[in-house]
Amino acid sequence: MNTNSIAELVVSLAVVAIPVLGAYVAKFLKSNKVAATLISVLTPLAKDAVIAVEKLGVTQYLEGELKKSKAVEYVVDALEKLGFTKADKDTIANAIETQYAALSQDGTLDQYKQMTEAQSTEATKKEALEKAQTALANANQTVVEAQKKVNELQGTAAATAEASK
Repeated sequence: MNTNSIAELVVSLAVVAIPVLGAYVAKFLKSNKVAATLISVLTPLAKDAVIAVEKLGVTQYLEGELKKSKAVEYVVDALEKLGFTKADKDTIANAIETQYAALSQDGTLDQYKQMTEAQSTEATKKEALEKAQTALANANQTVVEAQKKVNELQGTAAATAEASK
């Protein structure tokens, strides 16, 4: 084999290999760009989700794990709206825990006084009492209307009986 043949073989292999390697490198860079974008977006979304769930805990009794799962749900929904269809829930949960710890430590979450189980039970009882009172008021109104109708009909019947005598 002469040197020209070897040189031509090397050039031919390079011509075939460069597009394949280029495609691989482009795919690698693109996947890393998506990962970098996900990481940069995940932190503020996790922070917002933690604050939203803490605000929700002011008006509803939510236990720790339920808060965490709601926060994960909020972040997953937000990521889907941004076009990230495959998001690892463990990564999201870790980001939420990190943000919760940071926000707890800096005192941001102290302003949200969480509803206790006793307060929730009391609120539920109060709501049930209000509904029962409303139902009773409606029933009383219906009874009054029915009594008026009965009186009216009795008056009409008495008048008809008088007229037929």
